[in-house]
Amino acid sequence: MSEDEAESSSSGAAASEPKDPRTIARKYQLDLCKRAVDENIIVYLGTGCGKTHIAVLLMYELGHLIRKPSREVCVFLAPTIPLVRQQAMVIADSTNFKVQRYYGSGKHSRDHQAWEKEMGEYEVLVMTPQILLHNLRHCFIRMDLIALLIFDECHHAQAQKRHPYAQIMKST
Repeated sequence: MSEDEAESSSSGAAASEPKDPRTIARKYQLDLCKRAVDENIIVYLGTGCGKTHIAVLLMYELGHLIRKPSREVCVFLAPTIPLVRQQAMVIADSTNFKVQRYYGSGKHSRDHQAWEKEMGEYEVLVMTPQILLHNLRHCFIRMDLIALLIFDECHHAQAQKRHPYAQIMKST
């Protein structure tokens, strides 16, 4: 499969046992997740401290908003293709959500109907920020259908004014 193609990282939710990421969470992760349910937060922790697991916990807690047949989805943004792949795998392995990943130059130029189909099938969309930005600008994806938006490596939103993260924040 080329880098321009979307790849499914579905965990086979229908056939597997229910997964509960709370069972392996540390107390501070649960506390931060609880806070994130109530308000927008930025989690600043060192490498290996479980920031991704906090995001997974938040998806789990807000699952009622994105579980199909809901029209809403979770969008998880990662700035590089390796991070998109890695984070999609972690989410799929930790939850029963249907996960799809998007990167490269080909898939972001789909039309509104194609994205509507993707958002109808998958619950978590993991993508590079440029893909989301392109689709927001062309109204292929609407912010009102994103129940949860997670920025991995969110420091990019301020570090470079022209970074897609900063542009996404300005468009919301």
